Amino acid sequence: MAYVINQELCSCCHRCRVECPKDAVRFKDSKYYIDPDKCVECGHCALVCHNNVISLPGSEEKPALHEPKEMTCDVLVAGAGASGLAAAAKAAEAGLKVLVIEKNKEIGGSAWYAHCFRNLYSVWHKEAGMPDERDAKYDEFMEKTEGRVDGKVLSRIFDANVDFVNWLIEKHDLGKDYKFDRLFWGGFGPMAKYEWDYNKKRIDTAIGPGGTGWFLCNKLLGIFEENGGQILYNTALEDVEFGENGEVKGAMAKDAGGKIHITCSQCVLAAGSFSRNKKLTNEFNPIFYKEGTEPVHVFTCSTCTGDGIEIARKHDVDIDFENARVAMFGPMRHPFGTASLNAGRSHSGFEVNYKGDVFENKGFGEMISPLANDDKRYLWKILDEATIIEEMERSKGKPEDVPGCNMDRFFDDWRADFEREEAWGATVKADTLEELADKLNIPREKFLAAVDKYNETCGVEVEEMTPFGLMKWPPKKEMKDGSGPFYALKEKLFHENAIGGIVIDGGMHALSGGKPVKGLYACGDNTRGIMVPGKVGVAYVESVISALTFAFSSGYAVGEECVKNAHA
Repeated sequence: MAYVINQELCSCCHRCRVECPKDAVRFKDSKYYIDPDKCVECGHCALVCHNNVISLPGSEEKPALHEPKEMTCDVLVAGAGASGLAAAAKAAEAGLKVLVIEKNKEIGGSAWYAHCFRNLYSVWHKEAGMPDERDAKYDEFMEKTEGRVDGKVLSRIFDANVDFVNWLIEKHDLGKDYKFDRLFWGGFGPMAKYEWDYNKKRIDTAIGPGGTGWFLCNKLLGIFEENGGQILYNTALEDVEFGENGEVKGAMAKDAGGKIHITCSQCVLAAGSFSRNKKLTNEFNPIFYKEGTEPVHVFTCSTCTGDGIEIARKHDVDIDFENARVAMFGPMRHPFGTASLNAGRSHSGFEVNYKGDVFENKGFGEMISPLANDDKRYLWKILDEATIIEEMERSKGKPEDVPGCNMDRFFDDWRADFEREEAWGATVKADTLEELADKLNIPREKFLAAVDKYNETCGVEVEEMTPFGLMKWPPKKEMKDGSGPFYALKEKLFHENAIGGIVIDGGMHALSGGKPVKGLYACGDNTRGIMVPGKVGVAYVESVISALTFAFSSGYAVGEECVKNAHA
């Protein structure tokens, strides 16, 4: 019997496909699937699956049950992603007894896939003669967000961002694996230079282990364990206990074998995103999970079920459902490989839905793409071969945003990728426009009218305002029979992570009725933090403090608070 993938929970990070020794992993219905005729039951796919969604049916072992356990610590951290590990490592280094519980089989959470980490300032900036612009950036941030962000929280995150990087540089030899350079996503800061063999095998740099999120999570785990920290895997937080005066006094957790009671005076909710909890996600964004539509492609982990938020609001902790980001980006070629992903980004070509209606509103920088209102939520990007060849050439020679990950080999051999994706139903190819219309089940007359409409826009240089500034595009070339073959690339809505929820103060405490709850902290994606909704929350906030940046910075700030309050 072959291994199987839970397609609903698969994030398509590509690792199982890349590492399968028998090439048994393919796409089916836009998600990974294991071909039972090729699978030899080696189990390597399940071993490397960070999401823990690959299994061999019938091989499940019954867990060994145990009596309720009792444990004691100074600080309990729920979640071993970027924010939880930063908090845990900082607190453990200061001599506190820290226990981390993690639902997954390994650390990292959704940070395992991420790589956009920004650094506002550091000793490396100072050595390079660069000014500290935190004050100016603070003023700009408050203006751009119209004062909707708690200034004390923002200031604390800015300072923690700098302190976190300096801590790694000065105490934990960050310079061994990072250098100071211009970053792929803008600005200056730590640029990775480490080597990891997997990065040489990658088929896409948009998602997957190997980036800064993966590296720093592993580094923080090392710091944590070197300082006596303990982590329990496959263990979930069930509840937090409070004393007579509303202070944290303990928690209940559960593993496969039974209950675990933990006595502690400080608890950190670092449970990450909530986008795998359908009910909770729809409370923040009522149209996210909509029956009868193409599902949004979700990059977050299968364990991102909003546990921190659910437990917090059970105890009347303040939850902000407005200032959050539950994005539905697109249209985009995710989750397919890098060649067709880049082709889908081409300014040339046009997009139609399954009925042949032209889609013109791309919604650049919007948290919720206009595609979310389409009745099926997917499009076909129509391109001819000449345009694809031009896009492949334009894509080559770009800086690597992940060390050792050169994608040029896929741009040189793009036809092989397209052939695979055609066999999987993700790409449709035809020699003529009429044939392409037939294969897409779109009336020929309507499809050819869309082609004519597109051709009217060709031949002139285009200027367009995007979240990245004013972009100038070269003239598009007409699409007509004779310029084929033609391709239709399926594009979908995609979602990186859900950010929002628990309201915190500048001391990183969770708030109840606007007042801090003694001993209860929150950090990372399950907090309201510095997020605002809509275009500003995506196009501006993310460009200053990305989700990964906020996770590490807020977690480090929580670690500082745990140390301070433990010795108060």
